[in-house]
Amino acid sequence: MTQVASQPPPAMAEAPARQRVRFTYEKGEAIKFIGHQDEMRLWERTLRRADLPLLYKQGFNPQPHIQFAAPLGLGMTGVQELLDVTFSPPLPLEELMARIRQKLPPGVRLLEGGEVPLKTASPQSLTIGADYTILIYAEPDEVSEAELRARIDAFLAGDTCWRERERHGQRYSYNLRPLVLELRYTGYEEAAGEHRVFLRVQMRAGATGRPDELVDALGFDDFARTLRRDRIYFDDSEADRAVLAAYPVVSQDEISPQRPKPRRKGRNRRRTAGRKSEGDKQNNQPFAQKAADEFD
Repeated sequence: MTQVASQPPPAMAEAPARQRVRFTYEKGEAIKFIGHQDEMRLWERTLRRADLPLLYKQGFNPQPHIQFAAPLGLGMTGVQELLDVTFSPPLPLEELMARIRQKLPPGVRLLEGGEVPLKTASPQSLTIGADYTILIYAEPDEVSEAELRARIDAFLAGDTCWRERERHGQRYSYNLRPLVLELRYTGYEEAAGEHRVFLRVQMRAGATGRPDELVDALGFDDFARTLRRDRIYFDDSEADRAVLAAYPVVSQDEISPQRPKPRRKGRNRRRTAGRKSEGDKQNNQPFAQKAADEFD
């Protein structure tokens, strides 16, 4: 019997070259009332209109390789926001910057960009703190400096400021006070008609001070205002770590000991004893089988 010589497996195609670029941009007043999801779509559409080779993740609903350092909420602006984008194939950095600037909508200004290694940690995983300016639009006879200082002093004098959040559909309380590292009145800008308050907060996983929560706690929500993020501090920067070293690191357990734990999934889920009902079997069917049953 003639033996057929085995053929060596075909060489695997090389993965296409990739390029990860970290952009610094400004989110201005014109778009301060759009949320994070809308801002995500804004950047994706801008990059597509610029006809750039944006890399998408694999899966049923592919998402672009776009990473923000820290999402900004409604009514917030940012002076130096960070955004990581992955392109494939790579393009010259100057060309990327020029094409993006041509397509950005009013209210967004691209400041700078630079390539970073593909395996660089996400900027969101490295955040440790942030500086904000709270801008309160009011004349001195409407809101006085003395009143603002009194509210700030009262907040700083306390050890607790309990607020509520929701996680996995459950409400829980957390102490905002330890997350506020600095808070001080910095003056009134007569030309702009605005009071200015400086705020520095911790920004770590599970223990982040939210400026909108502070504004509400101080009663500033009654006034027209803007929350402007001036700087984000990162753990991979020696200069940033030096600034935040002056403050104690607050853990999640310290501010919210009763915070709901994530629900277990898959094999770790606790199984109920006894035989499952037909309804339970239906609920535990794979997605493809559920879809087939739904449309049969």
